[in-house]
Amino acid sequence: MNRKLFALTAMTACALTAAYAEPSTKRIPQFTNEKVSVWETIVYSTRDQELKSHRHEHDRVLVALTDGVLKITNNKGQTHELKLKKDQAYYLKRDVDGEFHTDENISGHPIKVMVIELQS
Repeated sequence: MNRKLFALTAMTACALTAAYAEPSTKRIPQFTNEKVSVWETIVYSTRDQELKSHRHEHDRVLVALTDGVLKITNNKGQTHELKLKKDQAYYLKRDVDGEFHTDENISGHPIKVMVIELQS
């Protein structure tokens, strides 16, 4: 009886942990060929869920799947906000040589975008 109770308790604890686990910011690849790379990004709105320091070597088009505001901070400490409107497309140039940036969601809700990065 104790083993059955222990097993049931362990299974319940695992299920509750999975149900209440904090989602994490992620990039979901969609399509890549010699001309474009396409991915969906979901950025959650907690400080520890920002997109870590990275750079974009190519121009890209970002399509907002939700409204929201991203705070972009470069490696020189400069910041600006990118205000996104659902179903709008934005053209973004490649990053300046030597510059990296982070993206922080300051909207209070998850932001979803589709990114189409031009390869040439």
